[in-house]
Amino acid sequence: MLAAFILLSVILSIIAAYMTAFDLVYTSRNMTFAVNSAKAKMEEIRDYNFYNIYADYNNQTFTTAELPAGKNIGIIYVDNSDPDMLMVTISICWAQGSRVIGEDQNLNGVLDGGEDANNNTIIDSPAQLVSLIVAR
Repeated sequence: MLAAFILLSVILSIIAAYMTAFDLVYTSRNMTFAVNSAKAKMEEIRDYNFYNIYADYNNQTFTTAELPAGKNIGIIYVDNSDPDMLMVTISICWAQGSRVIGEDQNLNGVLDGGEDANNNTIIDSPAQLVSLIVAR
């Protein structure tokens, strides 16, 4: 009876470790997709007319096909406080199982009450890129 209990405990531990590893692989895959989508969007912005970036991209939202459909949102913030240099921030949030990766808990692209955990007035995510773009 004791041997059966020990064997059962070992088997359950192995299964739990396997499920955790599977979830980490899934998270890593989604993170790679999100960062690659953010990079592609950043390149699109860099190739755009500098003087129209703020007007055409600030607070723009987008989705990416690589992440679950209807369960991801990308948000672009453009800080134009320096007229010759823009700071562009791209964050991508997505639903994974029963949790949301990133601060946008309802995936609507809008910073709602209680979502800004660090009080920086933008939606943050582990898949976030920030770049400075200067007028050429």
